[in-house]
Amino acid sequence: MTEPSTAQPADGFGRLGLKTSMLYGAVYLHFGVFSIFMPVWLKHLGLPASQIGLLVSLPLLLRILFVAPVSALADRLRRIREVLFVCLVLMAALVGALSLARGFVTIAIFFVVLSMVWDPIPILTDSYAVAAVRVRGLDFGRMRVWGSLAHISANLVGGVIIDRAGIQLVPWMTAALLLVPLAVIPFLPADRRFGDPAPAARGEWTRLVKDGPLMIVLFATSLILGSQGLFGAFAAIQWTAKGFPGLWIAGLNGVGIAAEIGILWVCQRMLGRRSPLVLILVMAGLTVVRWLLMTLDPGPAFLVPIQLLQGSGMGVVAGLMLYIAERAPAHLMATAQGLYAVILGVIAALVVAGSGFLWQAFGPRAYLAMALITVVGMALVATQLAAFRGGRGAEVLPETPAT
Repeated sequence: MTEPSTAQPADGFGRLGLKTSMLYGAVYLHFGVFSIFMPVWLKHLGLPASQIGLLVSLPLLLRILFVAPVSALADRLRRIREVLFVCLVLMAALVGALSLARGFVTIAIFFVVLSMVWDPIPILTDSYAVAAVRVRGLDFGRMRVWGSLAHISANLVGGVIIDRAGIQLVPWMTAALLLVPLAVIPFLPADRRFGDPAPAARGEWTRLVKDGPLMIVLFATSLILGSQGLFGAFAAIQWTAKGFPGLWIAGLNGVGIAAEIGILWVCQRMLGRRSPLVLILVMAGLTVVRWLLMTLDPGPAFLVPIQLLQGSGMGVVAGLMLYIAERAPAHLMATAQGLYAVILGVIAALVVAGSGFLWQAFGPRAYLAMALITVVGMALVATQLAAFRGGRGAEVLPETPAT
């Protein structure tokens, strides 16, 4: 592993960095409508809560099957940009057609097909950005932050439109927002210009699996990020039980997202030339503090500062992206992202599945289990940081396999 590049990119952050920031902003617009309001649209169709829960969970479960093959295909073709374009077009068409679907079985079939092209979209976007970071020394956090800003903006504006025009517009609004990045992608330089122009060979993903330090860090960060499963499933329930109004809950979520934006904006500059593993460890430590404080079942006065710790999760993501940028070959960036998505998907699904039992048995004290999971992930990352500083495991995989 090498230190992050501090060299000024040839075309400046104002060109490639700005274009990649615009890509993030354009891609994440639709999440502000689809992810937030789709369950409400399904309820509008008359589906019961059990069926809505199953439909919403399908993309999380199916990413294990679809993300890795699509990302590996993008590397084999050496066309991340083009594969992302195709996924966006297909997703827009499918979401538009979803507005005509009725009945649980029909909608479930749509959601299965949607997952094939929707799950890879954020992974391919990150893959392009990480490839740019690797070869141009760009600031990942300051590019990724525009995705979060777009998400919030679309959520707020979309909520106003839906209040005035009706929830039935959700599929059409989502489809329209999915077309926005199609106007940005043609202006991005081809990712095959980043590093070795040779495409990944079939089966070359096994090189990443055999890279022990990389796989350990992918698994460790997936544990840290997967610990958020309990919070995602039961925080709103916990706050509702304490009598918090919906506006207050929305405000707490807004504080958390604002913290994520702040962390993304400053984390890479604060990291400097240190290993990205340092950033992961610091942010994971803040995550442990967050879960320990949540076990106390805090009241409103204490929840606002606790919610500021939500930014630590995005700091872990930024650290992992920088680590992948340094460790993986340029022509396997999408494949590395796909492996990470699969590992995180499995761990997140297990945590979410078990969180119900933990919450029923222990209530807020269940966050102790999340703290323990995070500590295990930290310990694994610490072993790799120690190996790096000791001169072990510092080498990166070559761009092309040795002959």
